[in-house]
Amino acid sequence: MKKMIPFLVLFCNLQANPLALNDAIAMTLKSNPQAHAASLHIQNAQADTNAAKSALHPRIDLNGEYYPTKTVVMPSNGTFTTRQTDAFHADVSGSYSLWDFGRNNHIVQASQYAQEGSAADKTSVENSLIEQVWLHYTTISYMEQLIDTAQKSAEFYKAQYIQAVRMREVGLKTQADESRFKASWLEADDHHSAARSQKAKALMALELLTGSDIPITIDQADFDRRTSELSMVLEKNPALRQELSQSNPQLQKLRMLIRRDEAVSSALSKQPYGSVSLVGSYGYDNSLASYDTSQIGVRGSIPLYDGGKLDTEMQKSRIALSLAQKEYESTERALWQELCDALIDLNRFDETIVVKEGIMSATQKTLSLMQGRYAQGLATYIDLLESQSVLENTRIAHADAKLQKIRAWMHIQRLLNKGNKNGML
Repeated sequence: MKKMIPFLVLFCNLQANPLALNDAIAMTLKSNPQAHAASLHIQNAQADTNAAKSALHPRIDLNGEYYPTKTVVMPSNGTFTTRQTDAFHADVSGSYSLWDFGRNNHIVQASQYAQEGSAADKTSVENSLIEQVWLHYTTISYMEQLIDTAQKSAEFYKAQYIQAVRMREVGLKTQADESRFKASWLEADDHHSAARSQKAKALMALELLTGSDIPITIDQADFDRRTSELSMVLEKNPALRQELSQSNPQLQKLRMLIRRDEAVSSALSKQPYGSVSLVGSYGYDNSLASYDTSQIGVRGSIPLYDGGKLDTEMQKSRIALSLAQKEYESTERALWQELCDALIDLNRFDETIVVKEGIMSATQKTLSLMQGRYAQGLATYIDLLESQSVLENTRIAHADAKLQKIRAWMHIQRLLNKGNKNGML
């Protein structure tokens, strides 16, 4: 048992080590199922591209046939006679597309555009996961500040309650002072408990996101350093909208899908022109007699009538292209609206943080003054409670402003495809 104690102590220390933001991001990108699924989509698109390219290369087949019983018709003196025998045939055949008016090339291009779209989609997924890690970290930090505020408030109200009890015993205060401070103390304890429960939920969400098997504690000092370094000077202008259009992975994917549909439409439009192929084979037959067979030549085909199937496919491809273009336009407008909203929020919460810091400083001085006046009987418990309430609300509003600022900043990073660059400072 004594030998197990050092190991248990070491294990507990490993559990207690806080998880840095960089490590949380790396763990998420490595283990999250969404990231794995995005990689599999790329591999699937690569396989489709390889399959499309195979049409540009020659095709060689080995064929074999054996018939235990085969009826052979033979002419003899103007009449036909039949004879049953076994038969065997084997050949090697090959074909190569000489000219199809570029139809296969368009199909290959379409599959390559789809592959590039899958790569852009993976980038979008990674940026989204990085944003989620930031948001969970921010939420945990916010809840810790709420916990700290509630704890300080509970300690303040408890101290005032004890003081009120003593002052009531000597006739300086009434039962109302004592009861009111006790009620505020209990309420602060309840807020403290609620904040700890919310923090536990945020920690669980972060554990599931990173795939961690051990309880997580965040590196608060590292996170505070990062949040203090956040800065971005952006204005709503055409250049920023152009940057969004060029950089956003979601829009990049939609552009690739438009090009894919264009390539498919081009391939279908050349289907009526037919194709020219080089064909050849070498074989061996054994039916009544043994002999070799071989042929080589050029084969051309032009579709004349297919019941309107080709026209329907061409119409569907044109509709799909139009839908892809409209989806791009609609998504671009929606993302531009998101970016503008985030920019407005970022600037507003920067101002809010400065204002709340000023209010906290002034309110703290007021509270200290009210405590002295209350002890001297120059102020009521209502004055003291009001000052403490303003201070609590300002602290919470200050923490919330920081939370919203980081959310707005990280959302901008994701929209402009800077999550992978700025997600790890």
